[in-house]
Amino acid sequence: MEDEKIKAYEELYKRIPCSVCKEGCFECCTNIIQFHPAEEENMGGYVWNGKCNHLVDGKCSIYSKRPFVCRIYGAGSIMSCEDCTPENPLTEEEIRQLFKEYKALLNKK
Repeated sequence: MEDEKIKAYEELYKRIPCSVCKEGCFECCTNIIQFHPAEEENMGGYVWNGKCNHLVDGKCSIYSKRPFVCRIYGAGSIMSCEDCTPENPLTEEEIRQLFKEYKALLNKK
């Protein structure tokens, strides 16, 4: 992934609060996800087989390199998981704004 794209994604990622997940919860890892090819490259590829191939022993093996959609899941009330609590939940408006900015990055060449 190009350095400037990595930096742009990282700046966006910093604005997403961490979720405190219940141990053994990996609900977000069992959904088919979409992400930018640059994110896929950064995380070392992606294979869907009923769950994310980076889910190892009930934990994310690429946690620091996980894509936007994995980070935003559970960060606010409109994308919540009942077993996980964000440190500072995002409002619906904040989540929509982050998605808008993420989509702009997807379309940036």
